[in-house]
Amino acid sequence: MTVMGFVEEELAQMWAEILDVTGVTLASDWRALGGRPEAVRVLAGRIDEELGARVEPEGLLAAATLEGMARLVRGAMAARNAAAEPATAGPAGPQAGSRPERPALSFAQQRLWFMQEIDPDTTLYNVPTVLRLRGDLDRGRLGRALTALVARHEVLRTAYRTASGVPHQAVAAPGEFALPYTDLTGAADPAAEATRVTAAVGAHVFDLAAGLPLRAHLLRLGGDEHHLVVTFHHIAIDGWSVEIFFRQLGELYGDADEGADEGADEDADVGAGAVAGGAPVLQYADYAVWQRDRLQGDVLDALTAHWRAVLGDDPQALAVPTDHPRPRHRSFRGAVATRELGPELTLRLREFGRAERGTLNMTLLAGFQALLAGWSGTDDVTVGIPVAGRTRPELQELLGCLINMVPVRVGLGGDPAFRGLLARTRTALLDASAHQELPFDKLVEALVSRRSRDFLPVFRVMFSFLKEQSAPVFAGLEHCSLDLTGPQDTAKYDLSLYAQESGAGVALTLEYDTDLFGPETPAALLAAYEQTLHDAITFPDRPVLDLPAVRFRVSGTERNTHRDR
Repeated sequence: MTVMGFVEEELAQMWAEILDVTGVTLASDWRALGGRPEAVRVLAGRIDEELGARVEPEGLLAAATLEGMARLVRGAMAARNAAAEPATAGPAGPQAGSRPERPALSFAQQRLWFMQEIDPDTTLYNVPTVLRLRGDLDRGRLGRALTALVARHEVLRTAYRTASGVPHQAVAAPGEFALPYTDLTGAADPAAEATRVTAAVGAHVFDLAAGLPLRAHLLRLGGDEHHLVVTFHHIAIDGWSVEIFFRQLGELYGDADEGADEGADEDADVGAGAVAGGAPVLQYADYAVWQRDRLQGDVLDALTAHWRAVLGDDPQALAVPTDHPRPRHRSFRGAVATRELGPELTLRLREFGRAERGTLNMTLLAGFQALLAGWSGTDDVTVGIPVAGRTRPELQELLGCLINMVPVRVGLGGDPAFRGLLARTRTALLDASAHQELPFDKLVEALVSRRSRDFLPVFRVMFSFLKEQSAPVFAGLEHCSLDLTGPQDTAKYDLSLYAQESGAGVALTLEYDTDLFGPETPAALLAAYEQTLHDAITFPDRPVLDLPAVRFRVSGTERNTHRDR
């Protein structure tokens, strides 16, 4: 997917307003869209006012693209935060090569390792992907590109072992990466057989102590049609990193010399920890060591105090009505319901958000929170959202699991209209982004009493906004597309709403826990969500909880009677 964090979204919104354009992407160029020097001064002023980051207009012009400007702004924000931190805060950023022989896991990795230890046969944390390729594919070049990529990024060849019960990272030396190949052109139904093999690779049970955290299999379905199936364990990857992986794989494929391994050898040197000139390259283990060194003392205390002020002590997860009582033990069984927001409604949502200084992400989240409040009969809604965790410029291209979950708490007290709710959501979302460094497990440890902890403390409903997926580029191939759908029979939360830009519309996918809900409720919930969004921007000054669709019920049943206490 094309990944935009909050900084990128805010900048895209500013570009759209200042330049009067739509469809701003990470690759968009300021000058190409008509941006003049005088306009960039307006942009610099808004960045200072709205994001608290001081950047020179000349620097913004030199950065050129939205992605480049975002890196500049993140650097300015990091410098501002470093200046505000106590002198004991430690190094400003992760340092390449600065780690012990047995580096500790990051906080995100530690949770994933622990969950895999509890259930060694689980595939819940697998990240399956399928790269669909059409054209004259060179299998040798692809294999060399994969070998070079795994050599480049240590996290792709790291095992997780224990010493005295404490896990640590064990990085293997670079070597040839195995790429099994199966020609399905002789099968009765190549597409069906490809689906079967893809499911098998996706269901691989990883041994984190011994094997690599990824597996790949190349399938040939037709004369020039191939599927590269790659399954990762989440301990080594996140959504941002998946984009990096396939983008760099395409670059390495294009750079590879046919019949020669010279390029792979060079990247093996990089993977060993140094570039050709001898300077160390930042690796995920360096980040993990830095994170643990940083998140202690005054820095940890300040982050904890902030989240305590936002959530209070012992925050309770939103109790949505369920179709069935909550079982004592979670099975993680799930399913999905889908729906499309059409181009006309999506355009109206964009324009309304822009007029209210909000992004499409914020507008969609505000509508979801309104619906959850009406459905649950509460004026206090906390939803979990994923954040990239890449708050520093040097982390933008780092492969690994940096994602974190943060709670976004919005109150609907005082009977706000949708305009007011969107403003509250914007404030809460930006605040959560600014304080995203505290790992969710550390937040729970600090704020939630042991007697109140269950598998899903603080929030049980998740919302994720995704930009439209951009395809990687492989030289000489006619078509490349990346499928990140994966199996749709699991659920990590009670409800997870994914809103992904799709052409001029938005594709909605609601993942739900089948132990709690039958299929009718999620389908009806999505319909009510679309109506809520429509009514909210049609009557933006009407109290949002008075909108008919917000008072969501599943008609004709005796649902909505089971509530958690």
